[in-house]
Amino acid sequence: MENSRWLVASRPADGIVTGQNFRMETSPVPEIGEGEFLIEIAYSIVTPPLLMWLTTGGMGGKPLTPGSLMRCGGMGSIVKSNNPAWPVGQLVNGDLGWQKYAVSNGADKTPVVKVTRRDGVSTSALMHVLGSGGRTAYFGLTEFCRPKLGDTMVISGAAGNVGSILAQLARMQGCRVIGIAGSQRKCDWLTGELGCDGAINYKDGGLAEKLAALCPKGIDIFFDNVGGETLDAAMGQLAQGARVVLCGATSQYSHDSDWYAPKNYFNLVYKQATMSGFYVGNFAARYEEAVSRLAPMVVSGTLKYAEDIHDGLEKAPVALGNTLSGDHFGVQLVKISNVAD
Repeated sequence: MENSRWLVASRPADGIVTGQNFRMETSPVPEIGEGEFLIEIAYSIVTPPLLMWLTTGGMGGKPLTPGSLMRCGGMGSIVKSNNPAWPVGQLVNGDLGWQKYAVSNGADKTPVVKVTRRDGVSTSALMHVLGSGGRTAYFGLTEFCRPKLGDTMVISGAAGNVGSILAQLARMQGCRVIGIAGSQRKCDWLTGELGCDGAINYKDGGLAEKLAALCPKGIDIFFDNVGGETLDAAMGQLAQGARVVLCGATSQYSHDSDWYAPKNYFNLVYKQATMSGFYVGNFAARYEEAVSRLAPMVVSGTLKYAEDIHDGLEKAPVALGNTLSGDHFGVQLVKISNVAD
């Protein structure tokens, strides 16, 4: 048994990630000590915030140095254990990195959490629609968007992991939903498959004008996953008493020390609107609440999702590049093994 791992070779120039920023290392699978267990990793989930680990560190952290294991959320199964609380066969989730195997004790050494399998839900879906993406959409909607029947909600990054789930939940709450995405294919999926009332391909330009045309009475709720000029365009169209919820900033993850400042922020005053920052980790004690609400909808097919799966650990750098450029469709996953199937 060998463990293949992607290590950081260099930091990306100007925030542009290429395969040259990583190098693969192969070594024997590490032995486990007392209280430890060995995880064989099944999937990695590749998301835009991974860029911050390579550039600025994000949230007060430090960027990864050359020679470090590339960080990434993953899911796997325990295949060897010296800890009775973590038996062989237990599915786990955590910051497992780009590698085939990881050693953990469940707490301070590679912290992981136990994942419960659910009938009718694929292992991969446990990572996103019933994982971080679904939880983010659920708490973002219930705690910050506070939708009212007939509200117009605009979502940037609407075809992504969080945005696509939020769009569907908002429609169930009686909102009129407009999605912003980065390709016509994504826009067609939002309106045709997910039932959004409109969708805008921001790469075609004229975003502010298109928002004004689709939201003639203004935007009641703007849920932002992108930041930058997209945030500016939406804030220029706010309705009276609007709620702006800041969840992500995919356009800014290489500028963590020099964020783009909204030019239309004073529209919050004119419209007596609110802007709230939102981090799902602050709701960790309530994660099961979100999963219990979302799981029946996944099983019934009411809550839809799309996956873009790359087969093989060697594809991880390509998956990250596609995620950052928007050249993917659905939640970006790398399948590393069949251990959890």
